[in-house]
This record gives sequence, structure tokens and C-alpha cells, in this order.
Amino acid sequence: MAIDTVQLPKDKKSLARIISLHMEREQSRLSYRRSMWQLAWYYLNGYRRFDAFDPVKNHIIPHYLDKDGNLEFQSQDLISMIDRVSGRLSAMDLRPKAMRQGNSLSGLRERTSAQLIADAVFSEHQVEEVTSQFANLFVTLGSCGITGHINEHPTIGLSADLEVIHPKELFPFPSLNVDNTKVRGMIRQRMVPLSFLKNIYGGKIERNKQDMDVWVWEQGHNMEVPEEGELNDNYPDRSFSGQSMHYTSGNYETDMDVVKIRELWLDGPRGTCSRYIVSSGDYIIEDQDLSDLEVYCPVGFARFMDSGTFHGMGMFDLMFSLVRELERMMKSLFNNVRDIDKYGVVLLPHGTINDRAVLRDVGKGLRYMTYSKDALMGEDFRPIVVNPHNSGDAPGKVAGFARDIMKQLSPLQDLIAEKGRVDSAAGLQFLDEQLNRAMTHPSSGLQRAFGQMYKATVSNATRHIVVSNPSIPVNKLTLDLAGAVIDPDTSTVNFKQNPIPNMSQVSFAVRETNPRSEVSRKQEAIQLLDKRLTDPMGVKLLALKEGLDFAMWMDEEKAAYEVVVRNILTLYGSGEQPQQIIITPHTSRPDVQLRVLSAFMSGPAMGVAAPEVQDSFKSYREALISFMGQTLPSMVPNPDELAEMGLPQQQPQGPPQLQGMNNAQ
Repeated sequence: MAIDTVQLPKDKKSLARIISLHMEREQSRLSYRRSMWQLAWYYLNGYRRFDAFDPVKNHIIPHYLDKDGNLEFQSQDLISMIDRVSGRLSAMDLRPKAMRQGNSLSGLRERTSAQLIADAVFSEHQVEEVTSQFANLFVTLGSCGITGHINEHPTIGLSADLEVIHPKELFPFPSLNVDNTKVRGMIRQRMVPLSFLKNIYGGKIERNKQDMDVWVWEQGHNMEVPEEGELNDNYPDRSFSGQSMHYTSGNYETDMDVVKIRELWLDGPRGTCSRYIVSSGDYIIEDQDLSDLEVYCPVGFARFMDSGTFHGMGMFDLMFSLVRELERMMKSLFNNVRDIDKYGVVLLPHGTINDRAVLRDVGKGLRYMTYSKDALMGEDFRPIVVNPHNSGDAPGKVAGFARDIMKQLSPLQDLIAEKGRVDSAAGLQFLDEQLNRAMTHPSSGLQRAFGQMYKATVSNATRHIVVSNPSIPVNKLTLDLAGAVIDPDTSTVNFKQNPIPNMSQVSFAVRETNPRSEVSRKQEAIQLLDKRLTDPMGVKLLALKEGLDFAMWMDEEKAAYEVVVRNILTLYGSGEQPQQIIITPHTSRPDVQLRVLSAFMSGPAMGVAAPEVQDSFKSYREALISFMGQTLPSMVPNPDELAEMGLPQQQPQGPPQLQGMNNAQ
């Protein structure tokens, strides 16, 4: 699909002003949403009183205490809902998964190379950490960005720094009113030290400093992007009176300049960027034509709930007004209960004040007043109890009504809560399926954002590889790496022997968008056994792949599995010529090796390998069969194995077809 080009002025100063104009429009359009983002931060940090809330000026003054000096009532409903939903998203396996269309050996090898690079530069711990940060902002505010930066260390090699981007730094280009389909680029507005720009662009930064947005910052405060309307009492720690930033600590001072920059990525064909522009104030710092290069926008952006605009809606948008009413009603309800004893009044007829029996019947803790007798009323004068004016249980009913509406707006909340009350594996599996359906839109957006970031970052890493040709470590040998030539001594790959991936042909997804509980996955493995689609060894192999803690593996089985994986990768090599492996009659657990080998040989990698490679695998398989002294093993479960795994014993009914082994892989 062709991308409509955005017509921009050729004059640099006019170009900078056009970008500023679009940003001003976006700032005005987003004034309410930016206020809600601030409000969310204050609310989640315990503030409940907001004396001033001006969406136009983005002005909020928060307080912990009410006007009487008492701590405001705090409901945890919204916080709990956000925590549970973000926790569900954090349970997704967002590690990169390379994919390539087509069925060819070259395509297989390029996909494998891309996967190797991604596994090397993105650590599992790092991805898990940013997933949690991303999910919290994503669920709470409705949108979030993620980007990666490639570093090349002389000893460590290539690595990626991941950064979660607050939605207030990201804007569409051009500025939009309603139609989100007209977006042709993305702007990121942020603060960076002036020294950072000088290191990249040299002396031209200092020469054009007067045309740039340079701000003053005090020591120890976050470098957030200052926006028009934010310079008020809500930010007492900032001073914007000059061109230098003054740090004061102890007996010394240092000066530092901070610049507000705007980075613009314009869309190109096939998901690429056609142009990259960096501006500050009226000055264009960089303007690079990317139309002849394969460069991708480094920022992945996701919306939790589509609002029809660039930024999405989060749970805070949906629930804030309801939870505030709930808190007010709960506070009123508690006050009513407390005030009954505090402000109740007993009216006593004059002359009975000294009657101890009457006072004893009135009860303790209530105030009393007297009233004069009236002869026309007769002699029957009795104490009168006047209860305080209160709304009874009405606040509680309103609070319950608000809580019910919140549950209707977020049915996911009930499903997550229900999981804690389900004992059966079948029930957990059903709830997992329902949760995955409810999370389809958020999880799809999250996958696209991370996939975009992975593709851009790996593409950037390939340019480093072309220049310096570093060796890439292989962290874990898996059969997904078939097609890579791996150094067996160092467990590294060198791209003199492996292809540089063509990123226009490679895309990235995440490994798992539908998190399942471990109990559910164990139940699925047992069901395969019950339906005779596998045997105990197949369950063991599946447990290894899924990372399940079935206490079933023997050391020799694990060792055999590792040996056969290494042998397969070595023998396959580039897929063009078989490499040499050593197989002896004393091969450990040939039955385990045979199962893994047979599953691999029925997969797509074998179909694109050269005939010589295929023949070598057939020889490997025949050798294993001969070592076992029998034909392929029956898949009828062994009673002793079933007992060892704690699974129910089955009566043999004849072995199923051999293809059932592949399902266990």
C-alpha cells in the first residue's frame, strides 16, 4: 500500500516552525488527557483531594488530607483492578520470536540469524523487567511506548537497552482532530542534556543554542518534558529563569544545559521510515533522508482501548469517576455510623433531670436537653430521643451500585478473581481461555508494539554486525536454531559463516500472548496421554519444552536430550552440506534421541535441506534404531513409568500412529 507523502517546507526554519505548530495543536487537543495522566499518578500515590483541577491549564494541587485535616478515605478497588490486569499482561512471554514468510533454506537461515541476534541483545531478565513497567502504564493510562538502543562494548559485545516511554512524550504527525487513519508519522518530545547533543552533532549545537529550547533544571529532579500550562504551583521544584541548569550539592555548584527536542519519524513504504528529523525551537538539528535505506521506527506504540484517536483509553479513564463516588459514599456511610453516638440528643421534661432511673434508661453517650411542661399536654411527659439526621444505608447502596458498574466495565476483573477460587485443572483451563478472549485487543496491541521495537532494534544491530562482524553468543541450544553454523567449542556464531538477515523479509512477534497457568499446561500434557496421542516420554519432552516442573526427568534423559539437540544442529549446519558428528554403539539413551530426532525430521527445516543433509539424518536415525536392537519403540505407556509420574495407569489398546510423537515436541 502506498503511503501518502507529507509535504513539508524546504526552508529549515520554516520546517522547525511547522513541527512546533503541529505540537502546539496536539498539546491543546490533549490538555484534558494530560491532566488525567497527572491525576492518575497522584491518585495511585494516595492523594484523594484535588482543590484545583483546570484541564485547560493542566493545573492540579493535590492533598492527602480533607479540609478538616483528616486522612481522606481510600478505596483500593481501582488499584486492585489495575494490578490484576497488568499482572495478567506481565505473565505473557514477550521475548522476541523471529518469523519469515516463504519456505526456503535461505529464508530459514535468515530467520535463524535474526533470532540469534535478538536472543543475544535482549536478555530474558531485561524483557521481563520492562514488561512489568510497560503493562502498568499501558493498563492505567491507556497507551504506552517502548524503544531499544543498541550498545557495542569491546568485551561484552552487542547489547540492547530497553526504554519504556510515557504516552505524554509521543504524538501523531500530522496533528489530528478525529481521523486516526491519517497518521503519517510519530513525534517524540523529550528532554536531553545539551552535552549529549554536542557529543553527537558537534559544535553546531553550541553555535545555534540561542535558537533552541534550553531550560534550567534543579538538582535531583526528573527530566520530564515541560509543557505549556505546566509551569505553575504544581511544579515548585522547577525554575525556568535562564539558559543554564544549576546543580547545588554541598560546597560546590555545576552548570548543566537541558534541551527540549522533538524527534519526527515519517512513514515510508512497507513499514519503513522515509525521513528522520530532530528539531528544537526554531532550529533543525538533523534532517536525514531514509528513503534508500531499510530503517524502521524504533518506537513501538500500543493502545489498551481504542478511543478513535492516537492515544488510547485506560482503566483510570473508565473507573476514576466511579471510584471517587464510591469513596465519597463509603466515607459518608462511616461518618453516619460514627455520628449516631456522637450527636444523638435526648429531650427530657423539666424536673426529671435528677431522676436517676430515667437517666439510667436513657443510656450513656447521648447528649440531653430539657423542655418545659405544658399544662394542655397533660401529665404524661416522657423522654424523647432525637436521632441525628443521616442518610441511613443509602451511601452503602450507592457504593455497591458504583462497584457493580466498575465490574461491568471490566469483566476481566471477575475472571481473574475467580481463578483464585477454582481448584480443578479443567476449570482453570476454561478460565484461562475466557481471559485470553477478553484480553485479545490489549495483548494484540502489546505484541505489535514489542514486535515493532524488536524489528527496529535488530535491524540496527545488523548494521553494527556488518561493520565490526562480532561473534554472537548462543545462550541456549534449541532446535529453533536449525540452519545456523555454530562454533561447538565457544557456542558462538560468526556472520562470515551465517547470513545477515534481510529485515524487509523478517518480522517479529512475541513467544506467547496467551498465558496459561502451570496447572493448565500440566493438564494439557496429561490429556495428550489420556487420548493416547503421546506416551510418558512424550510428556517428558513436552514438560522440558514448556518448562513444567514435572518431577520425572532422569539425569541420563536430560543428558541424552542435550546431546541429540547439539548433534542435530551440528549435522544440519547451513543445510547445504552435512557436518560430522560422532555416534557410537554406547550412545546414551538412544530411545530419547530417536524421539527428538524423528520429530525434527518431520518438521519444515528438513524439507528445505539439501538431499545430502537429509541422507545424513536418515543414517543417524538408522544408527539409533540399530543401537536399540529393535524397531521404533511402541508408544504404549509403561506402568512403572506411569507410577513414577503419579499418573493413572492405562490398559494397552495398541500403539497409535507415530506422528503423535511430533505433538509432544
